[in-house]
Amino acid sequence: MKPQGQAQFHSIGDVKIATGLSERRIRYYETLELISPQRTTGNQRVYTDHDVERLKLIKELLDQGESLRHVRERLKEADLATRRDDGHDLERDAESYFEGKRIARGEDRRGATFDRQALLRRIKREHAYDEGDE
Repeated sequence: MKPQGQAQFHSIGDVKIATGLSERRIRYYETLELISPQRTTGNQRVYTDHDVERLKLIKELLDQGESLRHVRERLKEADLATRRDDGHDLERDAESYFEGKRIARGEDRRGATFDRQALLRRIKREHAYDEGDE
């Protein structure tokens, strides 16, 4: 049974073959919180394509002589860059929020009584604070 969503999931055996890592090493990286595989209802680990690519990157960096500390920093930087690239999601979420406010107030789209730009700036600031960017 696949966990939530329609993404492609892989067993640890498939990930082992795809990455060249042992099952023990894959689980070790999970304990270090470098990856976070999902679980089935039977508590079996399942890995996404993102997890596989992340494990390949970890292996590549370690093979180049990087320390686990440096690998963790690189992964964190990559995660932050990905979140920044997903800024359009924040815009879409904000627009949905504003549309809900209009509907709740019985207003049409042109009759908005709030400062949309000010609210967007506030949401972005709060989002950045939640992500630790400030």
